[in-house]
Amino acid sequence: MSVTSDPPASPSLRLAQEPRMLSASLTYEDVARAYVDRVYRFCFSFFRNSWDAADACQETFVAIGRNRHKLSGVEHLTPWVMTAAYRSCLWVRRKAIRSREPAGAGEPEWSQPAEPLEGKEDMRTVREAIGRLPERYRTALALKYQQNLDAEAMSAVLGISRGALRVLLHRAVARLRQEVRSP
Repeated sequence: MSVTSDPPASPSLRLAQEPRMLSASLTYEDVARAYVDRVYRFCFSFFRNSWDAADACQETFVAIGRNRHKLSGVEHLTPWVMTAAYRSCLWVRRKAIRSREPAGAGEPEWSQPAEPLEGKEDMRTVREAIGRLPERYRTALALKYQQNLDAEAMSAVLGISRGALRVLLHRAVARLRQEVRSP
């Protein structure tokens, strides 16, 4: 079967691309459909394993479901959802520490995402270097380069000023370069 044109975007997909909410009639299901993949990818970049990422993603949407009455008052939906995801990641990590169970223990190898075929060795080096970065740097880099959030949204998610965000990103990129260059 050959597809000659892209199907029309559903309202939930358009919602994920627009910075402001379109109407007060936004439902929890619309938000979940529009953001589930994006939140999972962010959580995966935070934990680097699928078990904790899935747990944090689920907790994110449980929290959004509990606060669904606030959806009509949210002006910028993406930062609101990503803040919930970031806080859920922190909660899941604290829960793992409290239970003295290492995050991602027992995860099968097949659950890791596949690497692209070209530049596989370079990608492995970069992923290892990112894994050695402090959590705050990894989070800032994931929000910027994986989630493509703007500075205002990133500041809101991390709870810091835009100036502090610029410094954080600069330091994160510099540290990543240093980690990639070191053996």
